[in-house]
Amino acid sequence: MSGMNSTVVVCRYTIPKWEISGFVGYIKSGQKQGDMILVVPEGAYAVRLRNEALIKQRLAITRGMYYPITFIAARIFVQEEKLNVSVAPEWGVLPMQTMYSSNGWDSHAWSFQAKYNVAEIVMHNPGVEEDPACGPSIDSVAIRALYPAQPSSMNLIRYGDFEEGPYIFPNTSWGVLIPPNIDDDHSPLLGWMVESPKAVNPVPILRFTAASERTRIVIFSTFYTMNNDCSLCRPAVNDVKVLVAHRAGTL
Repeated sequence: MSGMNSTVVVCRYTIPKWEISGFVGYIKSGQKQGDMILVVPEGAYAVRLRNEALIKQRLAITRGMYYPITFIAARIFVQEEKLNVSVAPEWGVLPMQTMYSSNGWDSHAWSFQAKYNVAEIVMHNPGVEEDPACGPSIDSVAIRALYPAQPSSMNLIRYGDFEEGPYIFPNTSWGVLIPPNIDDDHSPLLGWMVESPKAVNPVPILRFTAASERTRIVIFSTFYTMNNDCSLCRPAVNDVKVLVAHRAGTL
């Protein structure tokens, strides 16, 4: 690929549809770095954002709609790393953990409400690591629109089937990590909030707030187990319903 110096992207527009700034590495699956062999879960290539590096892309959207961004990322080295995801004027800094899946790559989601009809998605490494080779690696990025549900007399809970949520990449078995509301003003899972005292623990509580403020439904999980492949396992919820109970008539 032109615009490359070994594994470093040197030209701003070398990667199709993306603009880069700073020290951006281009990783090939199976590439060896020191004693490690780098694995890319989707496709053959990924990018690594080193200190203060960023990638960005502009796209047309619909003003007022909610959009979750899903991306597959990894922390290759032991240093604590973060990724700043932003669509002006909103932004969120997400920790990169590499502890929820067995292959070192996790799918993360971050959501925003469109203020304009054009958005510039920016993914930026705000860290300053001692090792210049460090930095979060990004394999795939996707975005989708979330559509409001119509009220139903059959179920007082809207979005109880969790269908309006972030994009899930095919052939990934680890799902998508949803950040708590302290890291994201707009939940990627429409109608639900994720609450957690720690940003590193993405999905311990799902909370639904009723539109009429009559009640709240809380799904709470404090424990997890370890799978055989050393990935974390938590309870799964597929469908939630709240029905109206009518009092039986009397004679």
